[in-house]
Amino acid sequence: MSENEILTGIKTYFKITEFVGTATFKKYGDRSWRFLDFRLLETLLIIRETLNRPIRINYGTSEQRGLRTNIQPMVKGKLGLYLSAHILGKAIDFDVKGMEAQEVRDWIVANESIFPYKIRLEDGVSWVHLDVIYESHNPKVYLFKP
Repeated sequence: MSENEILTGIKTYFKITEFVGTATFKKYGDRSWRFLDFRLLETLLIIRETLNRPIRINYGTSEQRGLRTNIQPMVKGKLGLYLSAHILGKAIDFDVKGMEAQEVRDWIVANESIFPYKIRLEDGVSWVHLDVIYESHNPKVYLFKP
């Protein structure tokens, strides 16, 4: 898929405010899409269209489940060098309507062949953390502990 096709597809299901916090949206508006890795967006698009179920990232007062910035509470207090997949625009935390997080992880593992990129999933949490941080030694779908 081209970047234009990915962006057009993802915008069918999501608004940028579901991926970025208020301050980012206030400053960059719809241009905030540029901070998100297209591999992440394509992976999410495949999940959304294949499962055919609504997915929630940022909602209500929760705005740190997508892109995180240095002024958000989860990051603001970090001392020294701090890099994460969320800060790099390569991770999201999400929920799928009608499915438990473990069901979603199991489905992703069982359907790894439909994904064009390596995926990392945080295991043992009540939400789905998905990122596209590449590590050559990881299998196609890699589950890690927090």
